[in-house]
Amino acid sequence: MGSAFLSPADQQNFASFEGLEPPEEPTNPVLAWARHPLAQAPSLPRDKLQPGRRALVTPQPDAPYPPAAYIDVNNLTTIAIISQAAASRMQTWYTGGQYEWTAWWQIPVLGMAYANLDIALGNHVNELLIKDLLNKNAGQQYMIDKYVDDQSWWSMFALRAYQAYGNETWLDAAKIISTNNSLYWDDTCGGGVLWLTYRPKIKNTITNALYFGTLARLYRYTGDYQYFTYAMNTLNWWLEWGFDADTGRVWDTITAPSDWDPTNTYGCNKTGLQTWTYNSGSILYGLADLYYATGNTSLLDLGRTIAYAAMRDFTPDQSTGVIQESCEHDGQPSADLPPGCQQDELMFKGILMMGMAELYVARPDQNIYNFVNTQLLSAVFNDVDDTWLFGEWWDGPWNETTAGPKTQANTMCLLAAAALINSDFLSKVGNKTTVNVLDQVAVPSNTTAGIGDAGTTARSTGAVSRASRDVVGGQVGLAGVALALTVAVALVGGVGVIGMA
Repeated sequence: MGSAFLSPADQQNFASFEGLEPPEEPTNPVLAWARHPLAQAPSLPRDKLQPGRRALVTPQPDAPYPPAAYIDVNNLTTIAIISQAAASRMQTWYTGGQYEWTAWWQIPVLGMAYANLDIALGNHVNELLIKDLLNKNAGQQYMIDKYVDDQSWWSMFALRAYQAYGNETWLDAAKIISTNNSLYWDDTCGGGVLWLTYRPKIKNTITNALYFGTLARLYRYTGDYQYFTYAMNTLNWWLEWGFDADTGRVWDTITAPSDWDPTNTYGCNKTGLQTWTYNSGSILYGLADLYYATGNTSLLDLGRTIAYAAMRDFTPDQSTGVIQESCEHDGQPSADLPPGCQQDELMFKGILMMGMAELYVARPDQNIYNFVNTQLLSAVFNDVDDTWLFGEWWDGPWNETTAGPKTQANTMCLLAAAALINSDFLSKVGNKTTVNVLDQVAVPSNTTAGIGDAGTTARSTGAVSRASRDVVGGQVGLAGVALALTVAVALVGGVGVIGMA
């Protein structure tokens, strides 16, 4: 067990949080933008300042390229400019609430990034787009009849949109999705929500982590104790099988045999230990929210252990500290498909980054600060072309065959995570956090010829076919340029040996 992990004495507390209760009057956190003096400045014209926000919205010229020439994690305006350029590039695939070659569940993940960017940077650059994404996908209350985890992403997005803009409709949508998800809780393997509504023997981390995360935030916003009870039941059930306290690693799936007996919980089979980055990231959202509701720092200790294990296990080259998904350097599965990750996995790293960021805001941690900023700087230096298209490999080189809307959305999540972390850090040390940003992201009625193959959530069928890929070519973006880390505390020796914050 490396120095980045808690002692065995601390880890044994993770066996269960049975008996944990919230205070009578739980308090929500004060985020960085609410602490900023501009949020309460009475002399500012109210039509120029979003309520509860901190920054004025002032038009800027088109973002200069290359971003490596000016990116500075201590200057939020540089992150805002790059995020605006990346979002505008993302819009080249957008029409009718969907993106080309992008699965339905990946849209709300991108929406979470847009909402978190507006929250962190104190502006409403993505407001129109957030509303359009939610309004255009509001059919059936964002619910589908197959994958419970897919619809849970919409509740996670709706809750962050509600945090940013206070629309009660989005809070109600999250409540409806949560109620629907609760219908799929049963006693197979001791509890938990099903992953596939038509396959009652399979449960997994991602579905239950998102269910838990939705419940924890709903409790914060509503005070309804039932949400707290369900959140605790989900967390304690998941800890029984989904988390390895000795290593901090996370299991992917638990499956019951066809002849499973409710009296024999241990007849279930666990698979996929530390296979995907998003499993580690998805549980962090709920842990942060449950900490706000209870004040119990053991929840944050658990989150830190999971986050540190992900840093260690998904960073093959610790001299650079850059994260990689396990499939990133796979060969081409067929002649018509690119190398590397194929579909769902292309957005997993970004989910981990945003989870780490929300954990950081709950309790700042220098190692998480370093790690997320390392990913940001590496991507900006090594993995973007002159059309503002980010690729799959954040450590470079930029590669046209692996770059597209999913890799762009993945990096939008990274940008949102970096914005949250650096906004919180800079406000706490008293530095300037006022952000000058571009105009709102446009939501035209039609920006592309058609959405084409929008992707499929039928994961058993493998990767979605990409017979044609609308990817703009360009120069390899600064591959091989030395990574200039301008973080507050240097990352020494890679994440495998970083010390406790």
